Amino acid sequence: MIGRPVRWRWRRRIDGLWRHVQPVFFLPGVAVSIVGAVLAPDPSISTAAVHATAVALAVYVAHLTDGYVDYYVRGEDERNRLSPAELRAATILTATAFGPCLVALGFTSGALAVGVTAPLLALGYLHAPYLDTNPITTTVDYPTGIALAVVGGYATQTGTVSGAVGTTALALFVFLSGIGILMDLLDYEHDREIGKRTVPVVLGPERARSVSSWLVVSSSVVVLSASAMSVVPVTATVIGPVPSVTVFAWTRSDWAVEVAVRRRIATTYVFTALLVLAVLLESGW
Repeated sequence: MIGRPVRWRWRRRIDGLWRHVQPVFFLPGVAVSIVGAVLAPDPSISTAAVHATAVALAVYVAHLTDGYVDYYVRGEDERNRLSPAELRAATILTATAFGPCLVALGFTSGALAVGVTAPLLALGYLHAPYLDTNPITTTVDYPTGIALAVVGGYATQTGTVSGAVGTTALALFVFLSGIGILMDLLDYEHDREIGKRTVPVVLGPERARSVSSWLVVSSSVVVLSASAMSVVPVTATVIGPVPSVTVFAWTRSDWAVEVAVRRRIATTYVFTALLVLAVLLESGW
């Protein structure tokens, strides 16, 4: 009889830990880390794995602190299967595991790799309690993490950052910032009710929608400008306008915000894949 409560407790903990993975946010960070590594001339699988692991741990710390703050501090979530003590323990263990990854990258890749990877843990830990309370930081913290993951994936392989990788990271940062504002539109009524200061709450839905669209268009400008300066391949002139297509399509149709969010997120994957492919083909990969 004693074993049953123990088994139930462990099942609850495992289920609670798994629920904090949130693959929709977890996997893109790991994926762009690998993208950065693939863009390097002669990538090391082991080094790429260490950096991808560091990114995954940082994202998981963000999800754990988010779960704690949203349920136990702000009361935004309906439930959390982990107790405050369990969430704190999981956060500490995950953050501790991040340390050896940094040490390994320091030995294999140098100071730059460590310098662009270490901030990921800070972003993860500070996201919910601090960064998520300001309209600017709540918009740019996740895109910043994605951009750092791309740059870090490359820097861990080469010890440097190329213009093409920098362009990819900047374009994704701007594009994802625009998508983030659009996603906040979905929670506009709830956020306004609880006093959460997102861009839609501060500027209003219509102006927030305009800012989102201009940011998405700006990601196209980043790629087209870099192509004109020969920082990325000339084929990028065809790829550059891809994000702007979603803006034009939305102005010409009557998409619901939910539909626009899904299509812009899908476009992000296509845009990234095409841009990376163009860079790889140019390098003779």
